[in-house]
Amino acid sequence: MAARQSIAPDDVVARVSRAWRELRRGPAVTYVRDQLFGVGPNALEPTHLDLLDLLVQRSDWRMNELAAALQVDPSTVTRTLQRMELAGLAERSPDLHDGRAITVHITASGRKCQAMVAVRRRSIIGQILVGFDEEDRQRLVELVERFIAGANEYAGVPNVLAAPEPGAPKDGAAEHGPAATAAG
Repeated sequence: MAARQSIAPDDVVARVSRAWRELRRGPAVTYVRDQLFGVGPNALEPTHLDLLDLLVQRSDWRMNELAAALQVDPSTVTRTLQRMELAGLAERSPDLHDGRAITVHITASGRKCQAMVAVRRRSIIGQILVGFDEEDRQRLVELVERFIAGANEYAGVPNVLAAPEPGAPKDGAAEHGPAATAAG
């Protein structure tokens, strides 16, 4: 655990704790999640969207690259992809250049699903932020990113928000990546 210069006052800690709990379990979040991913047997799993957001960025991903980009164990990616293949959202195939490796590709159905959820995400976030002026929106983004950076520093892990999006083109012009779709 990294040593911090000062501890936030108790009232700030209490307010952040309450807000964090609401972000995790509050009724509004449940409603937003249902609107975003759907409900019932055809609902998209949030982990599927995380992978779809990566898969739309480029045509071939190796399993280890996906695990690194998502910061999860490779077995987690394997299990998630098994479910995604059954749903017709992604497919795995042997790497053409390295027979030992497996590459993952998004299917037409997966691309359509990701695009549909990206539109929903843009709409939902836009509606939530309608009461914020442009300065407030920019400040909110900056503060949330700083909060995540602080959490990463506390945990001793790299600040993923400081790095380019995994799979993004070198010029940073990702057309459908998570950064582009998360905000809109």
